[in-house]
Amino acid sequence: MIKYYSYPADKNVKLSEHFVVGEFVTYSDYHGNYPSRIPIDSKLPEVLEMVYKHFGCTYGEINSGYRTSACDRSVGGSGSGPHTLGIAVDVYFKKNGQPIPSRLVACYLEDLGIKGIGLNCGGNPDGTHIDVRGFGVWNDKFWHGDEAKVDKKGNYALVSNFYKYTGTSKSEVYSSGSAQSSTVMTTDPTVRVVQVWLNKTYGLKLATDGIYGNETRRALVRGLQHVLNAKFGAKLDADGIFGAKTKAAIQPCTKGTRGAYPSILQAFLICKGYNVGGFDGNYGNQTANAVIQFQKDKGLVADGIAGKATFAKLAE
Repeated sequence: MIKYYSYPADKNVKLSEHFVVGEFVTYSDYHGNYPSRIPIDSKLPEVLEMVYKHFGCTYGEINSGYRTSACDRSVGGSGSGPHTLGIAVDVYFKKNGQPIPSRLVACYLEDLGIKGIGLNCGGNPDGTHIDVRGFGVWNDKFWHGDEAKVDKKGNYALVSNFYKYTGTSKSEVYSSGSAQSSTVMTTDPTVRVVQVWLNKTYGLKLATDGIYGNETRRALVRGLQHVLNAKFGAKLDADGIFGAKTKAAIQPCTKGTRGAYPSILQAFLICKGYNVGGFDGNYGNQTANAVIQFQKDKGLVADGIAGKATFAKLAE
């Protein structure tokens, strides 16, 4: 959802833990002549925060954010691209002074299902273009490209798979121990049962192949968001991205609980390879044991209560 902010009045308003409104208009674009009204899609800071935390960053710099049409044309744009809609940034991430290469960021964004990704933004191997098309704006558009390679017509090289294109391994992207789910490809009849249940319960069209990959993970997050909306009135967008708002909406799921909430918890655990003793929506002893084991495996407090930290790890 696009929200409008006033500049400079709102420049210090926090959009996420590490990003504020003022960072979404940059001196390099405007040279001090900033627009008074700035549109920013609420998904954008969520995705930036996910990248920041996944790679354990200590610094993130937006090199270019919202551009007016005139500003966009002045820097070589069309005057009507994603930057002019408030859904895009060009960004650099660092950890302890060392840049996070764009190829790693692009691969991680690809796993998240982000539809607008520019590798090597501006020809810089540490810069990445990110835009959140597909979340209410430009739903029919998709672009993954390499901005370091431009043809004679000025078009960037298209990329179908960032891992293959850059020669990057999953272990490089997930070496921090975060978001491991996209590396896990299990074929299991219980995963197939979960996929069938997700399709029937939430009207999805997942392949019921017993493979737990990124699409099934996102479907589980969508299911969780539906449950949080129905049970707790969370008013979340069921978009499959486990961001700050989804995490904040999590309420403890405890032993003895029955219904949709423990069902989605069991579905996550099953897809992660844990034995819950039956996919029945009953948070009984075996489900509690599975939660405790999962918490131990992830270095969490092993109390058998599925709260914010546990669901956040399940959703990775």
